[in-house]
Amino acid sequence: MPGLSYQKTVAYCELLSSTLKPQLEEMPHLKGDSESLDLVIAELKELDSQQQALKARLQEITHLRQDAERRGQSLRSRIAAQIQGRLGFTNESLLAYGINPRKPGRRRAATPETATKDAAQDTAAPSTTPTPAG
Repeated sequence: MPGLSYQKTVAYCELLSSTLKPQLEEMPHLKGDSESLDLVIAELKELDSQQQALKARLQEITHLRQDAERRGQSLRSRIAAQIQGRLGFTNESLLAYGINPRKPGRRRAATPETATKDAAQDTAAPSTTPTPAG
């Protein structure tokens, strides 16, 4: 029964087996095949049971591995922070530890547009110093 799901295959086999059993007296030549079909059905159910147990174990192992990954990443981050504190954040020798050093920061030069805007705001701002009356 290629192309059928496991459940449909088992259901069709069980239906055939249960329908065939009362007819075996009239068709004795099918007795051996009927017994073989019953054995295959039992094998299918046992293999499915084993597969379900392995799926459960796989999920358990996956959760354990993910937990170990989280713990490893936490330890790595903590150790990396201590090494960066000791050597400095821009030290190239951090690469030996698998830590990317920070690039030295550069100050942005003021663009002419920004400088003009700042100057205009300074001249347009009202004076807050009192003027003498006189």
